[in-house]
Amino acid sequence: MRSPRSLLVKYTPTFSSLVPTTALLAAALVSCNSDPPVVEPGPVAKTKPKVPPIPDVPPDPYARPPGGQEAKAVVAMNKDPRRAPPNTARPGSGEPIDAPFATTTSNGFEIRFATGSPVPTPTIHDGRLIVSGGFNSREIFAYSATTGSGQWGRTLSDDGPSNAVCEGQTCVFNSESCTTFAVNEKTGKVLWSWWLGDPQTSAPTLANGRVFASYPAYGGAMPAITDDLADAPKPPLPTGAMPTGATHVIGAFDLKTGKPLWRKWLDADVMSAPVAVGDFLYLTTFAGTVMKIDQATGDIRYAVAMRATSAPVIVRDAKGNEQLHITRRVEERPDETKEAIIRADVGATRLTYRAHAKLAPYLDGKVQRNAAMTKQAQVDDSENGFSSVPSAANAGVAAQTVGLANVSTLQRFQGSRVLVAGGMVYSTMGDEVIAIDSESGEVKWRYALAGNTATEGGHLGTAPLVAGNDIVVATLSGNVVRLDAKTGKLNATYKTGAPLRSQPAVMGGWIYLGSEDGRLIAIDTHDKSLTGWPTWGGDNGRTAVRL
Repeated sequence: MRSPRSLLVKYTPTFSSLVPTTALLAAALVSCNSDPPVVEPGPVAKTKPKVPPIPDVPPDPYARPPGGQEAKAVVAMNKDPRRAPPNTARPGSGEPIDAPFATTTSNGFEIRFATGSPVPTPTIHDGRLIVSGGFNSREIFAYSATTGSGQWGRTLSDDGPSNAVCEGQTCVFNSESCTTFAVNEKTGKVLWSWWLGDPQTSAPTLANGRVFASYPAYGGAMPAITDDLADAPKPPLPTGAMPTGATHVIGAFDLKTGKPLWRKWLDADVMSAPVAVGDFLYLTTFAGTVMKIDQATGDIRYAVAMRATSAPVIVRDAKGNEQLHITRRVEERPDETKEAIIRADVGATRLTYRAHAKLAPYLDGKVQRNAAMTKQAQVDDSENGFSSVPSAANAGVAAQTVGLANVSTLQRFQGSRVLVAGGMVYSTMGDEVIAIDSESGEVKWRYALAGNTATEGGHLGTAPLVAGNDIVVATLSGNVVRLDAKTGKLNATYKTGAPLRSQPAVMGGWIYLGSEDGRLIAIDTHDKSLTGWPTWGGDNGRTAVRL
């Protein structure tokens, strides 16, 4: 009988015999305490087995973005159709008024409005400049966009006109004191208007022949139960009842007639403005909730509690998949308030990235309470009849999310709202403009802004916009800066001598600005490549996307 050693010496394995032996040894190493596996001889398959095709499953229409929990209270308050928000709308009005004269400046023109109060982002449409007379005014005006010559003015039934959006011959805007107006862009004639609720702290949005606007809810009498629900086995609703947690309403109206189309409850007012993309409406509330709503029906596709601090930006790829870009509060320690940029792909299980988490005193209510902006806001509010912030504003919730609690500061709040353009995501986060890679979240460049967010309050620069190859930002220190979109290099600076907090509009080489001290400032850069941003958010849908 041969010894084991002699067997090893006389047996020289070939390559083909080594393969199963090696596999056997590997299996033994995986489970060294079990019997060696038995390798059954058999023919080697010449082709791979066929794999059945994966069926093309459509995406879940109610899929949510990661990064937050379902806002169950918001979903619950909209479940019972018998508890739909009541129709409290009643007509507003407007009368003709002369537009103040413009004065020529070294690089354009300027208009000073009588109240000297904050002027929101102007809108350029059909060669006209549509601009509010300021937070403490009841006026809306139209001027030639290139000469500053006055074309019409209207004094309104309510004060504090917002930024406008225009389509065809119709321009729509809200007023702080309660009313959504639609006016003829050539004459200023009021086409329709609805007093909705006091105060309105956001601007409207246009899409697909509809106007979308938010407003405070009131506990008035519930509407009559419709016939199809008359026999439903549910207890009657008490008069004046509102769903738990409901404070505001988002509504849709027909653009041509103003006819109300649908209404849904919200847990706070909308930040800045709703955002319309495709067939859907997206919004962030001052409670930090992000929502997606069907524009035609009002059907809520998702409501997610995300601690969001800006209006959403939605990007869709070639297959229709949605990317949600937003900023949010990050509270890693009880004594610190931070903010970060996030990308959350709808239907994914985790965030794509959380980028550039930084200290954010501009979101800290304790810090902002003593800032100069808050003190001035108290004066602006009082001139509009608010001895204190009305409970209908739900300002306490806003203070916990974005650190602000005055009607005037909430109406013109822009936050760190991002811009998605050319493979990058841009944001003005308090005291700096930052650019990150839209896929990885890697920081590409940063540009510091002058000032102190704790003492002066709020952001030191406006939400960024893209025009030509530049990122344009207006600053609280009174400058408008043009930054190279790829590198952040400063390409040009325009000095205005006015504090600026509202995003500019840029068209045909002109930059249009509303100032905090009641001015409309128009700057002719003589660079026609600077164009394509006619209103807040860049278009009627407020999308802030340029791919």
